[in-house]
Amino acid sequence: MTATSVVHESPAGVSSARAPTPRPGSVRWTLARVEGRRLLMHPLFLLGMAGSVLILATTSDVGRISTLGGYCFTFVGAAIWTCLAAGLAAGREHRDAAHDFYAGQPVAPRVRTEAALLSLGAAGLAGAALIAVAALAEAGFDGAVVVAGERYTLRPLELAQGPVYLLLAGTLGVLVASWTARGYPVVIVGLLLFFPPVAWGPWFVFGDDVPLSFDMDWLTRASVGWHLTGLAGLTALAAAGALARHDRRARIALLALAGLAAAIAGVALGFPPDPPPGGYGISS
Repeated sequence: MTATSVVHESPAGVSSARAPTPRPGSVRWTLARVEGRRLLMHPLFLLGMAGSVLILATTSDVGRISTLGGYCFTFVGAAIWTCLAAGLAAGREHRDAAHDFYAGQPVAPRVRTEAALLSLGAAGLAGAALIAVAALAEAGFDGAVVVAGERYTLRPLELAQGPVYLLLAGTLGVLVASWTARGYPVVIVGLLLFFPPVAWGPWFVFGDDVPLSFDMDWLTRASVGWHLTGLAGLTALAAAGALARHDRRARIALLALAGLAAAIAGVALGFPPDPPPGGYGISS
C-alpha cells in the first residue's frame, strides 16, 4: 500500500507569495480620484451646475458681479446639490448595508473618509472653471465690468469665494454622513444650511443687504480676504469633524482649532462695518 501525496498547485500566473499591502497614501489618492469622477457625473451635481449656469445667464446689473463672487451657487445652484451628492456618496456603506463588504477591504474607514474629502476638490475645480468662463465672457481679458455706468475690475479673491463655498457645502455633507446611518439627515441639513430663506450659508456669503462677494467703495480688499478666510476655516472645521469619526489623533484636533480660529477671524474681520452716509457705491 503506497501513500499518495496531494499537492496544491497555484493557478498559472499567480505567485504563491502574499501580495504586498498597498500603502494608505496611494489607496487614498486612488479612491479620491474615483470618488471625484463619480461626484462630477452625479445627477444631483450636474443639476446644481445647470442651475448655477441659469443664474449666471439670467442675472443682470449689479447682480452680475455678485453671481461671479459665489451667488450663482446659492438657491438652486450647485451648493446644496454638492452637499447632497457628497453626503450620499460618503454614506453609501450605511444605506447599502454593506458593512461586512467594506470590513473585508484593505482600506480603513479613516482612509475612506479622507478620500471622500479629497474628492471634493473636483467640485471646487468645476466651480472655479465655471466662474472663470463666466468672468471671461462677462468681463473679457481685462476683467473689467461696467455696472450702472461705473467701471469695476474683478479681483481674484472675490472670484475664489464661490469655489470655496462649494467645498464647504460638500464637506458638511461628508460630515453629516460620517456620523449618521441614514440618508435623510443629509437632505435635512442641506436644506437648512444651503437653501434660502432659512439657510445661513448664503447669508454668511452675502450678508443681509449687500453682497460680500465683491468690494464696495467702503469695503476694502482685506475684508474680502478675511471673509474668504472665514469660509476656509469653516471648511477645515467641518473636515476635522468628519475625520474625528474614525481618527482621534492630535492632528485632527489641531485642524479643528485652526479652522475654528480662521472662522472666528473671518466673522470678526470679514463682515463690513455699518453703511456710510449716502449708501453704497461701486468702486471704479
